[in-house]
Formats: sequence, C-alpha cells, structure tokens
Amino acid sequence: MKKTKLAGLEETIITETLSNGLKVFLLPNNKVKNFYITFSTKFGSKDTEFKKTNSKKAISVPNGTAHFLEHLTFKMKGNVDATDYFVDLGSDVNAYTTFNVTCYEVFGYDKFKKNLETLLDFVQTPYYTKKMVEEEKGIITEEVKMYEDEIETKLIFKSFENMLHKDKTKNKISGSEEDVKSIELEDLENAYKTFYHPSNMFVTITGNFNPDEAMAIIEENQAKKKFSRKESFTVITDKEPNTVVTEYEEVKENVENEKVNIGIKIPYSSFSALKLTRLQENVYINILTNAMFGRTSKIKESLISGNIITDGLSVSRTYLENHILVNIIAETPYPKRYINLMKEAIKNFDIDEEELIRKKKVAISNLIQCFDDIEETNNLIQSDILEFGEFNANLFNIYNDLNIKIAKKIASKINNKNMSILVLKKKKGENK
Repeated sequence: MKKTKLAGLEETIITETLSNGLKVFLLPNNKVKNFYITFSTKFGSKDTEFKKTNSKKAISVPNGTAHFLEHLTFKMKGNVDATDYFVDLGSDVNAYTTFNVTCYEVFGYDKFKKNLETLLDFVQTPYYTKKMVEEEKGIITEEVKMYEDEIETKLIFKSFENMLHKDKTKNKISGSEEDVKSIELEDLENAYKTFYHPSNMFVTITGNFNPDEAMAIIEENQAKKKFSRKESFTVITDKEPNTVVTEYEEVKENVENEKVNIGIKIPYSSFSALKLTRLQENVYINILTNAMFGRTSKIKESLISGNIITDGLSVSRTYLENHILVNIIAETPYPKRYINLMKEAIKNFDIDEEELIRKKKVAISNLIQCFDDIEETNNLIQSDILEFGEFNANLFNIYNDLNIKIAKKIASKINNKNMSILVLKKKKGENK
C-alpha cells in the first residue's frame, strides 16, 4: 500500500491497485464513529457510444442507460433487493448516477467487514432478465416525470441544451421517457461488461476503519471472483464548439417570479498561454466565480438591496473536457433590469490582491474542515479521480500559491462573449 501525506494537512491517503485493476483509496478518520464506503464505476450518462480497441464497430446505448443500470444492479436472484441486506446490517445504502460516474454508497457504524463485502458482492453479481427490464421501465419513467416537474431541473437542463451543441451533458441523466422505453436487456449487458470491469472501477473509504483490514477484505473478496479479460475501450465524443447554441430564450412555466439562468461558456483553450494544470485552472475559476457571484459579492448585495432579486445568487460550475460552464440562477421580478446589471458586472469584473487573499484563506479553511466530514472527503477524492485519474495531494499548496496576476488574466476570460440566457416566465392568467 502506498501512503501519501497531504500537503499542509494532518492527513494521509492510502492507495493500492489490485491485480485485476481495481483501485482502492483509503483515508481513515478515527475522530468519527461511522464509515462511508463508495464503489464507483467511470460510467455516467454521457457515455452512450463506445468502441472496444479490438473491434471495428462502435456500440451505442440509449440515453439513460447508466441510470437504468444503477437501478437494476440492486436486483438479485430470488426476487431479493440488495437494500434488504443493509437494513439487516443497520446501514444505509444508496446509489447515484451523474454525467461521468455511477456510485454505490454505504454509511455504517458497525459490521464494517460485512458491509464492505456485501457492497462489493451485489455490484459485481449482475442479474438481469427481460422481465426485470420491462418492469423497471415503469418505475423509472415515473421517476423521470417527477424530475421533469421540478423547475430547477428544467432550468438547468434547458440551459445546458442552449449552451451545448454536441456535448452529451445536455442530455438528462435519467434519459427521457422515450429513451427509457427504448432500453433493452442487450444495452444493459453491453454497458455492464464494458464499464463494470474492476479496471474501470474504484473503491473509496473514509471514516472510522482500519485500513490494513479494509485492504485485506477487498483483496480476499476480489480473489474469490472470476472476471473477464480486461478489454480497453474508448468513449466516442464529438468536438464541442466554443459558441453557445442559443443566446437568449424565454420559456413560460408555473413560476411565481421569473427565474433567470445566465450561462457562461469558457473554453479551457483561453488559458493555454498561462501554462497551468487543469486543477489550477479549476481552482482559479472556483475562487473567481465565488468572488464575483458568491454570498459576500458586491453584485449580490447590490441586487438584494435594490429589490432586484428575491434571494441570493445560486452559482454552479460544470467542468467538461474542453469547457467550463458557469451557471448563475436567480429569482427576480425584474428580469430585464437584472440581466442588464449582471452583464455590466461581468463585463467590469476585476479582483484585487486583498480580496484574493481573503478568498484563499476561506478556501484553505474549507479544505481543512472538509476532512472532518467523511462524506465531503470521499467526494473530494472521487472528483479528483474522475477528473484527473488520481487524487491530488497538493491542493493546499495550489490554494496557497494563487497569484493575483494570473487571477486577473483568468478573470478577464469570464465574460459575455459566449453567454446564454434563459428566462422562465410566468404563464398568462397566473396571479401576480
């Protein structure tokens, strides 16, 4: 096992790669009483077309396949649901699918070995039948309908559609109702065989546990199983243009006040002259967008004091292969005025050294506090693995080394050049 001390922190991460390719990341925290185990595959909603290296033909699966597979993986022989095992262990089990990962997770306080073994076993023991697939379609389409009724979900995915030409992030993670109905047993089997091989998966454990025991349990568990020969593959993607699809759109919805999403599409290529790593670029964008639109930002305070927005600004960042999407959502009774003020603020945004130092201190403080929360720690490790292929132990130093000259150059790239604005307007006839 390899032990790596995290720069600037009293933390050590333990890593190992098994002979079958499964990667393991362990970060114990004996100050807490519980543990958090995640078993993840690098298979998300975007991965709908892939080609094995030794095959001439690409394989395509419908949108929503990764999410559908997440549901079915809980099903086991004998009409048993894996959830039942964890109820008996007194633990909480769940799973989720994002654009780039499917993750199975367990929170527990006791019976660590049994929890870990059970998680590994049910994920690595697929059992699917045509009947199960057909029955699950009804359950998932109801889930799709529920999410489609959520205003925030509509807002963000419609914004993705307006910003992205080809990148599959614009597709709903669950797929549409039509997508779900089109998924067949063969699609799920092809996806599982390709993406659920141990070499494409990783285990992350945080919280109160013994790392030597954890590693021994995983090694013993994997040694008992037979896996197919590892086959390398490539996920097929199309090059995404720097422009947005739609610069402005209004959509009528059941909203009390108009909601506005301002989306900014930033190509990574605009930072190439700065010769930064991808992680450094992401850190600068996080810091700068927090300074520009965060809880203590000048523009937020000005908009609230002027009664232009009803609450705060909700800021999110989505990191794609070649672009960063920054989305700022607000509820406003004056959408035109709000949009004009935001455009002006973005156009004239700058950051001084004093503010950068404040943001650095907050970021470092948040990083230190993150390791007190075993879920946040686990998520931090996972996000690094998915984005960079490994956990970066040097994040503290990256924050510490933030430079005002570079910050100003990157700030200049957060502009109105590739912007998409979506307004959800109140339907006619609704009360003011």
